Amino acid sequence: MKLLAFSDVVKWEGYEELADRIQPDIIALAGDLTSDGFAAFWSGMREEALKKIPECKQLLVKYGWRKTGKSSCPHNGLWHRIGGFDYTPTEPYLHPPLLIELDSLVKKHSRGELLTRFRKRTHVNRFYHFLRYAGRKSKTVVVKGDHDADFKGDYVPERIDGTGGCTEISGKVKKINGFRFLGLGFNQTHYLKKLRPIIDECKDKVDIVLTHCEQDKMPLLSLLEPKLIVRGHFGSGRYLVNGVPSVFTMGAHHTVVELGEGIPRIRQYSVKRSGEVMELTKGSCRPWFSKDSEFEIYKWLKPYPGL
Repeated sequence: MKLLAFSDVVKWEGYEELADRIQPDIIALAGDLTSDGFAAFWSGMREEALKKIPECKQLLVKYGWRKTGKSSCPHNGLWHRIGGFDYTPTEPYLHPPLLIELDSLVKKHSRGELLTRFRKRTHVNRFYHFLRYAGRKSKTVVVKGDHDADFKGDYVPERIDGTGGCTEISGKVKKINGFRFLGLGFNQTHYLKKLRPIIDECKDKVDIVLTHCEQDKMPLLSLLEPKLIVRGHFGSGRYLVNGVPSVFTMGAHHTVVELGEGIPRIRQYSVKRSGEVMELTKGSCRPWFSKDSEFEIYKWLKPYPGL
């Protein structure tokens, strides 16, 4: 059985073509699908706000930017980050305080009609378009991430279930192609009072756990003794969690798992800006800014066999 998995989507372009190329039996989406902290729509909303919201335009004047007919520094990466097509800086860099104030204004206006339309058009609607496409090709299972709750009405389990071939399984067990999937979204794993009863009830009764959980919950999930844990939220790479084969999908573009006899074969990939697909031979789930490796920090974590 071939499984295609990914989570924490930055942008949805190219995933339909990916499903065509991989031709998986099952597609597993491990959360943060309608929103993510690193999603591309945030920079896009910054551009929209600068172009169309007077309060944001006024910030440029406040920080000494002057209005021009076109960008005088079209190749400046910071310029493109703010989308200032009507302004050029009087200094060769973007003031960090400007970026901080601008992002604060974008968040303030993020639920307004203008930026809501932009977010839905560029990200949310494309998620549901992918589901419609994927559901016609493969059985598709989905769990809810923490960022999927960022904007009310974007992530709708009933809408996912109403899409042919797709099932929202947060807090549920679903048998697909002979494999028993347990879905554990962020809400089912964040609080121990919710998670522990699920573990007690489902121990030895599931084959694959699809989850969007925090790092410290992984040892508890290993108590379920599944054949595989697919986990979004943080980190990338293939690991053994107390001996259970596990893959962390947040830092990779997509993951392909082949399940059969023996230990699953897991491959992860990134995609360059040019569109070139590169296999990731090593992931990382160590805490940000830590100098120690994940294996030194988490004694329950071991390298995947063959790595």
